[in-house]
Amino acid sequence: MNIFTIIIDGLRRRNIRTALAVAGIAIAAASLFSLMTLKQGYETGMRSEIENMGAQIIAVAKGCPYEAVAVIMIGGQVPATLPADVTKDIRKIPNVASASPNVYGAYNYLNLSHPIIGIAKEELALKPWWKIEGKFPENDNEIMLGSVEASVFAEKSGEYKTIGDSITVKAGGKKVALKVVGILKATGSKDDYSTYTMLSTAQKLLNLEGRVVTVNVRVNDIGRIPDTISAIEQIFDVQAVTVAQVMGTIQNLVKAAETMLLMVMVIALIIGGIGTANTMMMSVFERTREIGLMKATGASGRQIFALFFTEGLAISLIGGVIGVVLGSAATLGGDMILRNIVSVMPSSSVGKITVDAIAVTLLFPMVIGVLSAVYPAVRAARLNPIDALRNE
Repeated sequence: MNIFTIIIDGLRRRNIRTALAVAGIAIAAASLFSLMTLKQGYETGMRSEIENMGAQIIAVAKGCPYEAVAVIMIGGQVPATLPADVTKDIRKIPNVASASPNVYGAYNYLNLSHPIIGIAKEELALKPWWKIEGKFPENDNEIMLGSVEASVFAEKSGEYKTIGDSITVKAGGKKVALKVVGILKATGSKDDYSTYTMLSTAQKLLNLEGRVVTVNVRVNDIGRIPDTISAIEQIFDVQAVTVAQVMGTIQNLVKAAETMLLMVMVIALIIGGIGTANTMMMSVFERTREIGLMKATGASGRQIFALFFTEGLAISLIGGVIGVVLGSAATLGGDMILRNIVSVMPSSSVGKITVDAIAVTLLFPMVIGVLSAVYPAVRAARLNPIDALRNE
C-alpha cells in the first residue's frame, strides 16, 4: 500500500468533512476565478471600444463628460447638445488636425430600438480600419448598416434583403424610408450593431437641426493635448476630455470594485483554509492509534509528515480544480448577468478564460493548503508511538 492509497482511503473515510472543506475552497476559488476573468475581459473590451472611437479628444456640452461618453458608448442618446458652429471654432485651434461632428440617437424598427449615428465624411479618416461594402451615405435618407444589423434585418425584415433596398423606420415621432447604400464589415465593436448616416440626415431624423452631440478631435502633437483641451474649453458651453482620461476613470471604478471583491475572496479562502486545517487536525486526533502503529512498524516522522501534509494539499488542489470548473461556467454566464446590471459594457463578450486566471486560481488555494496543513502534519509527525498506541 503506497502513500497515495493511504491518502485516498483517509479522505474517503471522512467524506462529509472532506467534502465540506473542499466545497469551501471551491466556492472561494470559483469566485476569484470569475472576478479575474470578467475584470480582464471588461477592461480589454472597453479599451477596444474607446480606441475604435478614433478620436484623441472628445468635446461635449458642459456637464459630466465621462457620463456623456459612457452613454454614447452604449448607443444611448445624450440630451445635452452643442451648436453645430462649435466644430468650425474647434478647427481653428492650433494643433487640431481634424474635428468631426457627431449626432447620436436611435430609431425604432422591427419593434426594437437601434442606435443611429450621424457623422461627417471627415470621420472616415479617423477610422481607417473600416471596410465598407457598397458606399458611405452621400444623400439624404441614405444609411450604412453595421454587419450585425444588416444580418438581422435581412433575416427578419420583409423589406430589406440587400444593398439598395429601403427600410421604413420610426424616428423623431415620424415614419421615414431609409435606403441602405452600404454595409460596414465586421469590426468586433459596437459599430457592428449601429446604423450610420450623414450628419444632416441624423439631425433631421432626431429633430436636432443645427446641433451636434460631440466633436471628435485629432491633434498634430499629442504632447500639446492639455493646451488643446484648454483652448477647446474656452469656447462657450464646451467641455473636453481625452479618451485616455475616460479609460482611466473606467479602470479606477473597476479597480475599486475589484479591491472590495478581492478582500471578500481572500477572507473566503482563509475560512476555507481554516476548514482544511480543522479537517486535518481532527484526522490526526482520530487516527492517533493508526499513526502509532505506522511508527511502530517503521514509518519515520518525515513519512508521517508527508502523509498528512499531502492530504491537506489534496483537499486544496481538488477545491481549486473544482473552483476553476465552476468559475469557468460562472464567467461565461456572468457576461449576460453583467449586461443586465452594468450600464456601460463593451459589445464583445467580457467572459474570457485566461491561462493567468487558471494559474492564480490554482496557486492561491495551494498556498492556503500549505499553511493550513503544516501544523497538523507536524503534530502527527511528532507523536510518540507508545503514547499513540495507548490512545483510546
